Amino acid sequence: MKVDRILFFFVFVGTFLRVNGQVSSSEEVSLLFVGDVMQHGGQINAAHNKRIDAYDYDDGFKFVRPIIEEHDIAIANLEVTHAGKPYAGYPQFSAPEELSAALQTAGFDILLTCNNHSCDGGAKGVIRTLDILDQLGINHTGTFRNKAERDKNYPLMIDQKGMKIAVLNYTYGTNGLTVAPPLIINYIDSAVIRKDVEKAKQLKADYIICTMHWGTEYEPLPSDYQKKWEKFCYDLGVNMVIGGHPHVVQPIELETDQNKEQLTVWSLGNYVSNQRDRYKNGGLMVSASLHRDKEKSNHVSISHANYLLCYVHVKQEQAIKSFYILPDFNYNLYRPEFLSNEELEKMRQFFSDSRQLFAQHNKGISEIKVPEQSRVADIYRAYLQGYYTVQIEKRSDSQVPSYRKSVIAPYLHKIIQVDGTYIYAGEASQTLKSAQGNRQFLSDCSIGSAMKIIYVTPTEIKVIEE
Repeated sequence: MKVDRILFFFVFVGTFLRVNGQVSSSEEVSLLFVGDVMQHGGQINAAHNKRIDAYDYDDGFKFVRPIIEEHDIAIANLEVTHAGKPYAGYPQFSAPEELSAALQTAGFDILLTCNNHSCDGGAKGVIRTLDILDQLGINHTGTFRNKAERDKNYPLMIDQKGMKIAVLNYTYGTNGLTVAPPLIINYIDSAVIRKDVEKAKQLKADYIICTMHWGTEYEPLPSDYQKKWEKFCYDLGVNMVIGGHPHVVQPIELETDQNKEQLTVWSLGNYVSNQRDRYKNGGLMVSASLHRDKEKSNHVSISHANYLLCYVHVKQEQAIKSFYILPDFNYNLYRPEFLSNEELEKMRQFFSDSRQLFAQHNKGISEIKVPEQSRVADIYRAYLQGYYTVQIEKRSDSQVPSYRKSVIAPYLHKIIQVDGTYIYAGEASQTLKSAQGNRQFLSDCSIGSAMKIIYVTPTEIKVIEE
């Protein structure tokens, strides 16, 4: 799915490696799952860039982007519609399409569209959401314009490094709202799921992942309903069950033996939302790598799996208020008061609550954190303290989509200024020499001319005289 780059995510996390040695990356496919991407009214208002009457979400993902983009396949639950203006939050969501564009920029490959809010915008919302995702070039699954489209595109089959992975997506319901045929919403139904799993097998899927929107909101443990459908999926031959909807994290269970291998995430929690209450203000990033064993009839299994906890931190920065998704890290060490004392305590409380729950109920999987000595930590320090980068020639604000679709988008980022205007820049660099090398790279890629090096801090931007 992504252009292959150095898999630093596996390098900086030693627990991701097999006990008996490192597995060649060419034999593995790395997966990343995150929870519910919400867009409440407060988030919509916060993201509004009044200068160009548009919405900006990129900065909210900047601390998780270096983790997301190093996975082969990253999947998020899009729990909103793109039904168009007027934009609205709860109870019937219609989010700006810039949200999905930011998810694409952050590195997500697949967006799940089947959840209890799929029908919030009626038939128009279902169709327009699919239209927007198609225009952005993002793979999606769970809702369909008609039966012919579902027959053609479902299960969603991903061929990555020669491994065929089937992705299924279902919801328990849609809050009493429905849309008329020919539109299709994938509801949890035994006959439908059975048929879909059989089709995945007929398409010679090496691995089948079932993503389920289920469970009781705000409950920390899975319900009998979840357990019943998890068993049903595994009995059919599904390999992995990933859940969402409760808006709080629930336990993770990884069971492996010679006859059975199952990874169940009962609930990933909120990836980003405006639910600021205890237990609701964060979620999980669950990483799993699939390995093909050529000595055992090309059997595909999980070589390693781990999870990171993330907290949502709301902060006014420049022209917009960002909803930062933050893995556990000592941010205030490098930028004092990045989190207020009150916010820091709420973050610690979320991490503590989650770890206490997982210590009692998780099976076969462990937490990872961002080590202080890692490339990811270097990126964090750059964002928090300051960094060198290459300013690319000025583009009009209307050209934001062209920036997102660039083949070298992973090497670029957008800086929003106090007045709402943008600066387009290369990668963040710790040294002037590194920034100069990045400028040469961008020049070789014919990205622009007359590029200058700038130094960016949270409060100012300086042009560097060379």
